[in-house]
Amino acid sequence: MENEEKITDNQRNVLLNKLHRPLFWVGEHIPEEIEIKGKNVKLHEIIWEIINKTSFSRKDIEDIEVFLSLLREKEHEYEGALEHNDISSEEAKNLFNQTAGIMRAIMDLVQIEEETRRKNIQETKHVCEGVEEKEWELFVKDTKDKKNK
Repeated sequence: MENEEKITDNQRNVLLNKLHRPLFWVGEHIPEEIEIKGKNVKLHEIIWEIINKTSFSRKDIEDIEVFLSLLREKEHEYEGALEHNDISSEEAKNLFNQTAGIMRAIMDLVQIEEETRRKNIQETKHVCEGVEEKEWELFVKDTKDKKNK
């Protein structure tokens, strides 16, 4: 392994720039397993189960938010290693693929979370009949902001 060529700054920048392109993660493979907080997590299986669930409780959404936070931490850890560590080209490609897969998982979960929130807003809209759409969205946002304080 000592003979492996170290990644050049140019190669490193190419990989980092790819990670920041819009929609680059589409079609990326979610890793089968990753380590989060010292535990091996079957990421692909968990994401598959979540995206195939037909409805979500508030507890489910809270759990997804916690999981998203953990995945974002892992993504930043991997991206930081890709950006700063003295690694081989092969290690850099592996880190890139892992990071891209985690970003794909994050986007899948964010999409579910947003869809569920939109659905919840529509389901509670009957409370304020006759209110314009923008007024309703502002009302819901203000109410949530006040509740979270």
